Amino acid sequence: MSEGVYENSDGYKDDEPDAMKNTDIDGQLYGNVRAFIPSPRDRVVASVHVQWWKRPSGIAAVCLGLLCVLLLAGIIGLSVYYDGVSKSFLAYKTNSSAEIEQLQTSYNTLTKERDQLQTSYKTLTKERDQLQTSYNTLTKERDQLQTCYNTLTKARDQLQTCYNTLTEERYQLQTSYNTLTKERDQLQTCYNTLTKEKDQIQTSYNTLTKEKVQLQTSYNTMTKERDQLQISYNTLTEERYQLQTYYNTMTKERDQLHTSYNTLTKERDQLQTCYNTLTKEKDQLQTSYNTLTKERDQLQTCYNTLTKERDQLQTSYNTLTKERDQLQTSYNTMTKERDQLQTSYNTMTKEKVQLQTSYNTLTKERDQLQTSYNTMTKERANLQTERDFLSRRLTNLSWHKFESSWYFLSTESKTWKESREDCLKREADLVIVNSDKEQKFLFNLKMKVWIGLTDSVNEGTWKWVDDTPLTTRYWYAKQPDNAGPIGDEDCAEIHKDQSPLEAWNDMSCDSKLNWI
Repeated sequence: MSEGVYENSDGYKDDEPDAMKNTDIDGQLYGNVRAFIPSPRDRVVASVHVQWWKRPSGIAAVCLGLLCVLLLAGIIGLSVYYDGVSKSFLAYKTNSSAEIEQLQTSYNTLTKERDQLQTSYKTLTKERDQLQTSYNTLTKERDQLQTCYNTLTKARDQLQTCYNTLTEERYQLQTSYNTLTKERDQLQTCYNTLTKEKDQIQTSYNTLTKEKVQLQTSYNTMTKERDQLQISYNTLTEERYQLQTYYNTMTKERDQLHTSYNTLTKERDQLQTCYNTLTKEKDQLQTSYNTLTKERDQLQTCYNTLTKERDQLQTSYNTLTKERDQLQTSYNTMTKERDQLQTSYNTMTKEKVQLQTSYNTLTKERDQLQTSYNTMTKERANLQTERDFLSRRLTNLSWHKFESSWYFLSTESKTWKESREDCLKREADLVIVNSDKEQKFLFNLKMKVWIGLTDSVNEGTWKWVDDTPLTTRYWYAKQPDNAGPIGDEDCAEIHKDQSPLEAWNDMSCDSKLNWI
């Protein structure tokens, strides 16, 4: 496990307090905390634990390290080998004038060097193939990493688009929220205004109540004066009683109504008129009673209207409160989602930087491998040139190359047994034919030659010199016939006067022929 602390420099514009967030990395949950760095936007500090061997970059780094070790070992071996070949070639070039006389003496040495060169060539071929395989593998891994990088880039762009969309929606919600707040403030102002007006009406009602008491006092005084009047005493007494009854009724109704300032004012004027003119008091009081009844009805209507408006305002207030709570909840949810998106964005940014670093490292290593590959190609070309040079030299010494093998064609004749002994001295053996192509190559040498095929051990059972049974046959018609004088044709030759794939003939092993 490797541990690192990463800091987000983007942050947020809001004033949300720092909050603990959870991040899922390598199948485990880890906590990261909002940073306390003062800036135009808050920052995020995340403690991230990553298992490096589970990351593609870690595996690629291990593979590249092993490949570098193999390349270094191959380069050292090639350097040692090239030094030896270069020294041998320089010595050979310096003594070229005396080389022809010493060729027969150094034939065995050249044979051994040829075998060593052949072995080294095969080894270099295998190493080249291994390097090519490793190079192809790295190329595939690089392409896979590039695909992953492109996928992450697209996902990052999609997240950025979603983030921008959420930002716009948040701005619109903020605007709507501000508008609702202003409307709520206006409603609050209207509510306060209505409250003040209600208080003023209550004050006016109290004032009218005091005036009513004063008028009652004046009315009692006038009643006493009216009692002193001798004219229409009884009539006035009865009217006064009725008026007193009406007055008490009106007083009770006026006590129930809270907004009767203007009506009481009129009543005061009417009572004052009654005080001045007792004779017309009954008619005026009756008129005042009717007027007060109408005003009471109007005030009752206004009261009911205000009550409904108050209920509507209360309902609107409750609705705005619920909407405000819902907006607050949505705002908190959006804030959390924004924080999560910001955390994911920061994680993706860090991974992008890491992938970019890995990509740059792989690019450098690819360039180094390309340079090594070019160097190996040049060295292979040099080896090819040297091999061609040696091939020409060996061809002049009766050696012939076919595919990846060298064939020695003798210039003298010997028995089959002597021919094989000569081959064994050269650390080789009589030729074994494995394919039609090889048979045609040997036939085109245009010589009667021994091959490594015999039935001397068990008559009629032909075997090669490596003791493998004969499977591919290129006998001439009616051959083998063992038609010697004493039936001893136990060795095979290639006859130059036949067709390429029907050229074998059995002969006595004591006959003398050239050999391959």
